[in-house]
Amino acid sequence: MTVSCHVDAIPPFTEAELTRLYGHAYSSLAFFRTCQPTDNVSTYVAWQEDKPIVLLVFRLENGTIHVLNEFIALDAVEVLRFAHTVFRAFTSATAIRFPALQTDVEALPYPYQKHNAKEDWVITLPVRPDDYLARLGRATRDKIKRYRRKAARDFPSLTHAIVERDAISEDMVRGIIRLSEARISAKKKRFGIGEAETQRILRLARECGFVSVLHIDGQLAAGMICCRNGTHCLTEVIAHDPAYNDYRLGMLCYYMTICESIARGVRTFHMGGGREEYKAHLLGVRQDMDCLEIYRSWKHLPLIPHRAARTALEGRLRRVKIWLLAREKSALTRGVFRALMLLDRLRRRKR
Repeated sequence: MTVSCHVDAIPPFTEAELTRLYGHAYSSLAFFRTCQPTDNVSTYVAWQEDKPIVLLVFRLENGTIHVLNEFIALDAVEVLRFAHTVFRAFTSATAIRFPALQTDVEALPYPYQKHNAKEDWVITLPVRPDDYLARLGRATRDKIKRYRRKAARDFPSLTHAIVERDAISEDMVRGIIRLSEARISAKKKRFGIGEAETQRILRLARECGFVSVLHIDGQLAAGMICCRNGTHCLTEVIAHDPAYNDYRLGMLCYYMTICESIARGVRTFHMGGGREEYKAHLLGVRQDMDCLEIYRSWKHLPLIPHRAARTALEGRLRRVKIWLLAREKSALTRGVFRALMLLDRLRRRKR
């Protein structure tokens, strides 16, 4: 086992190896190019003979090494090897931050904090769309068949199309995001996609993604924005026009997109976060991700108390959010969501 650290550089093999090792779009060079600052980026590689087994892209900023890879799995041995290497190579670094990591870390020779931060629902896909349909539960299969027949009968103009990369228009992306905003707002929840996030999604879709759209009478009725990395596909946004709630166009769009992805060679479909029941019905399996923050030594902690306090607060807020989502229909939860929406409106007015 050997390691190498490429300071302020990304080796030529990085793109292909990231895809081979991790697959997730948020651990790809396409994501880093379009969604992250590109200055002062370094690369860590752990080699088994002549083959990388760990590849992490990171940035040193204000004393913290920010690992850019998200939604990856690393065992405690590899986490520790990385920490030893970068703390030696970057003497000004006082902390390391993994934003979304699946790991078995339970003890380290460094102070650290770990808390649940994100989640991803993952579908392992078969090689044929028919096999995927056959694997669904009977109730889900029946719903999909019934609503496809109903939609086709009532809307003869219904069409489904996949639009890829450079052919994706800004209007397509904004149209799907508007539908998503209408659905979220109808539930009295705060919508999290602002202009900066819209632009990020558009850049990523044009770099490595596609848009799946359903039209009725030429108008957008449902759509998904996805990005692809090798045999992996990730959902960024899924939405449908609430006028078609009785036809379950959101689920139909998801199912049709998955089937088209299978036909195009996708073998792992990432559905993103959230606790919606339909994800499990479509065979998604939840994978929880932790935020892991490692500190150089106990004597450095008093120098950065704000970091430790912020990480602890993030963990508590995450637990509160999960607790509220489990009680989404309660009066308390609805009141909290309304208060957050009001605060968001007031904040926007002040701007």
